[in-house]
Amino acid sequence: MTVVLLVAGCAQTVPGVPAPAASAVKVLPTEGEIGSDLPNTLSTFGFRPFVGGVEILPDGYRTEADASPIGCAAVTDTAPRIVYEPLPVVEAARQSYFNWDEGADASGADAAVVRLSTATAAREAFDAFTRQWRECAGTTVVKHVGAAVVDAAVSDVDDRDAVVSATVRTRQRPGGAQTRYERALGVRDATLVEVSLAVTPDGDRQPDPRAWAVGIAKTMLGKSE
Repeated sequence: MTVVLLVAGCAQTVPGVPAPAASAVKVLPTEGEIGSDLPNTLSTFGFRPFVGGVEILPDGYRTEADASPIGCAAVTDTAPRIVYEPLPVVEAARQSYFNWDEGADASGADAAVVRLSTATAAREAFDAFTRQWRECAGTTVVKHVGAAVVDAAVSDVDDRDAVVSATVRTRQRPGGAQTRYERALGVRDATLVEVSLAVTPDGDRQPDPRAWAVGIAKTMLGKSE
């Protein structure tokens, strides 16, 4: 498998004056906006978003020993740092949302915003991400999380209207319960957004949980203008 974006390299220093960090934060969805895109509400429970540069993005997977194939790990996790480090990142922000109520269709979401130095760089990155996600369709990523081993199966990759999406089903070995996640990644101008939505067994029985994650991504893109 060709690894498009996982090229060894250091985080880049972007020349010029970076945009204020608040601009990325403003693209993150509010609780009310997420509630309008889902059948139920999600809450931050007062946790503050992470705001800064590429260093605030998750950094759990770097080698085949962490996740294999490492080239597909980015489909299964929201905005991993390793895929953004080679890019001209100006600012980033991310936030998590939760709902532990019985009967909820979606139990949580992660949202991330990454602004690059130019719209051209963002479009090129999105196109590379899309190719990579398509190459990973049908692949099961074996992830090592502490002492646990988790299988994450990627399926149903689709891209339309500047948003690429996929379903990821995870199961912890041996014989753990399966969990469904809907992933979406979109681009507008110099901004990339990512969403990972945890779908409950109740939500899994709904007609189109994928549309919920895509809807959140589109809401975020609309705020990036």
